[in-house]
This record gives sequence, structure tokens and C-alpha cells, in this order.
Amino acid sequence: MNSGIVTADEECKSEMLAAADLDPIRNKVEFYKQLSDGPPPFEIASNDTFPTDKERPLIAEWSAIRDSCLKRQGAFLEVPTSANAQLAGVLQQEVSIFKEATANIGELIVSLYQQKLTYGEFAQKRYWISSQASAAELAYRQSVLDRDEQRRLQAQQQFATTLAAWGNYIQALESRQPLTVYINGTIRVQ
Repeated sequence: MNSGIVTADEECKSEMLAAADLDPIRNKVEFYKQLSDGPPPFEIASNDTFPTDKERPLIAEWSAIRDSCLKRQGAFLEVPTSANAQLAGVLQQEVSIFKEATANIGELIVSLYQQKLTYGEFAQKRYWISSQASAAELAYRQSVLDRDEQRRLQAQQQFATTLAAWGNYIQALESRQPLTVYINGTIRVQ
């Protein structure tokens, strides 16, 4: 991994830990999570509460810190001009997967802020998109190493299918009314 990205990652983790004003939601959201991290802890994944009006500004603050971190990390994701065409293609695909996943997680954060999903659903969906992105990146990288064009195309197609499914989920999420739980139908929380 690029040393600049490692440094940016460490700075981001430090910023998240140092943001004491985020403490009221610290046990509800994993502030810093890499695409390759495992599933959320049970306490977070099973949290069936929506953000309160007092927590929403904290989510916005966390999101702003996250955006700043992604911007810093993005500065190190440029494909070197010295890379040959094949390496440039591989690096561009990996950057694309990273950007797609982080953008999708950003959409989730907005929905969490809008009270359209619970903390637990947020954590579970965040993990799902992260794990799909990590699997796609790994499959793509392995197909390139094996020089297997068919597997490379399959990996790209699988991630495209994942993105399409994600788009359907986000579209359904956007149509939800705030503070509504969906379990075998609709239950409105007042």
C-alpha cells in the first residue's frame, strides 16, 4: 500500500478518535472502517434505533470528517505516469471500485442522517457494500495475476451487477418515509 495512503489512513483514524463531540454516537457507528474490515460488532449491527434530532448534526460532522479523509486519500490514488498500459488499467479499476464503494457508503450516511434507516441497518448495508467491493477487487486482481481475461471480465460484471442491486436498494431507501421500519410490511414509528 502507498505510504501516503497509510499516513492519510492513520490521520483519519486519529481525527475520528479525537472528535470527542461525536461521543454520543460513538457506540452506534463505526467511524473509521476500511473496505476490508470485518462485519460490525453485534451491539452496532443490532441497534434498531433511528438517529435522534440531537444526533443528526453529529452524523453530519462525522460525514464532513470522512469526506475530508477521502479527499486526502484520493490524492494518493493517481495512476503513475510511468505505469504501462496493463498496470494502469489494473490500478484504474481498483481506484474505481474504491470510489464506487465509498460513494455508496456516502449515500448510506445521507439516508442515516435523514432517518430513513436505523443504525443497525446502516452498519449491515455498509458492511455488505464494503465486502462486495473487497471481493470484486480481489477477484479482479487475481484474474490479472493469472492472466485470465474471462475471469477478469466476470469479476467486472459481478461488481456491475452488485452496483445495479445497490442502486435498486438506494432507490427504495430514498422513497422511505423517515423513522419507518420495514419488516415484512411497513410499521410506522411515532
